[in-house]
Amino acid sequence: MRAKVTKVPGPKSRKMLERLKQVNGGWALPLPMAYAGGEGCYMRDIDGNVFLDFASQIASSPLGYNHPAMNAVLKRYQHAPVKIAGQDFTPSEHLELIESILKISPGFNAAFLTNSGAEAVENALKISMRKKRGIYGASFERAFHGRTLGALSYTNSKIVQKAGYWTFPAQRLPFDDSAPAKLEDMIKREGGKENLSFVIIEPVQGEGGYRIASKAMMRGIRKVTADNGIPLIIDEVQSGLGRTGEWWAFEHYGIKPDVFTSAKALQVGATVADKKFFPEEPAAISSTWGGGSLIDLAMGATIIDTIRRDKLLLNCQRMGAYLLKRLHELAGKHREVLNPRGLGLMVAFDLADKKARDHFAEALLCNGLIAIGAGQNSMRLLPPYLVSEEEIDEAIGIMDRTLAEIEWGAAHGKPSHAEHAI
Repeated sequence: MRAKVTKVPGPKSRKMLERLKQVNGGWALPLPMAYAGGEGCYMRDIDGNVFLDFASQIASSPLGYNHPAMNAVLKRYQHAPVKIAGQDFTPSEHLELIESILKISPGFNAAFLTNSGAEAVENALKISMRKKRGIYGASFERAFHGRTLGALSYTNSKIVQKAGYWTFPAQRLPFDDSAPAKLEDMIKREGGKENLSFVIIEPVQGEGGYRIASKAMMRGIRKVTADNGIPLIIDEVQSGLGRTGEWWAFEHYGIKPDVFTSAKALQVGATVADKKFFPEEPAAISSTWGGGSLIDLAMGATIIDTIRRDKLLLNCQRMGAYLLKRLHELAGKHREVLNPRGLGLMVAFDLADKKARDHFAEALLCNGLIAIGAGQNSMRLLPPYLVSEEEIDEAIGIMDRTLAEIEWGAAHGKPSHAEHAI
């Protein structure tokens, strides 16, 4: 349960963050607290405050904190060299993780491991370019695929992510049911199917605001790409590995992409496709630390085993439905809560605008709940897969109380990181 220790941010967190802001070249407005551990669905900061975590390190901690299976991996590797040049000096863990991924990915027989989601996307783009030598790629309005230059070229969620950087040739499609017809029009307008190297899409947009693609849209895009011999890449970096209640979100649509990507919950990046889709030449794609560290590789395989053993896909389905039900009840009580939606434990709702959303997120943190924004005015809820009804009830209770406490007329001012009692 939550502990009441200091105001947020506490003095230790404040001091650390102030120093980090001076030296971190990638400063990006972190939460006003500094991580120090946790247990289950609860996270602790260095001041001793404990928060109910409904962000899961942005979907990267599917089993929460201090999980016995994860601890066993750490114990097993405590004396091992951590970093291995895995594409050249192959550890057995590399093969084991690829085999684990393929077991939960029917119809696919090869994967390439990297360090991050952006790298997974980069390699999905690269192998698609090699397979279909067009002159441009297509993505969707408000998409997010990563911050490396190739992935960023097909990202369209926030201006700040792209301003001032070179981009690859890209066309945009609307993220709605008109997309298949618009894709057909684009192919004709841009010189035919030979010119389009790939289409890349998130079934549930992450940074774009947790917009969930319809079956008509996903199936239509798959049909147009298949009919024209255009590779379809599905980005599962945030939605994949069980969060939506299926191993991969594209399974909800009854389709199979040519390539898909995974990362976050997997602990490493993975580009998955048929073996014949990858380049035949050795080292056409490669990575010194492909797959991260030995611990990352072992953690990824253990997470897959744990999800299967503990039937956590079913828990994602059940608790996702329960969380969405409770959110609808909250929306019925508070008019500020708009458009509750979700797929498994990938859940969100909207507030009036970005300033109101940011103010609410800060107030929730000060009351002991971690929830993070998405898009312009959306709040996303990403609890660990092992979350219980009681923990969901606690989170809804915190949101209910916080909604009642806020003076919403003032909530449209700039968030101040003001101190509140936790």
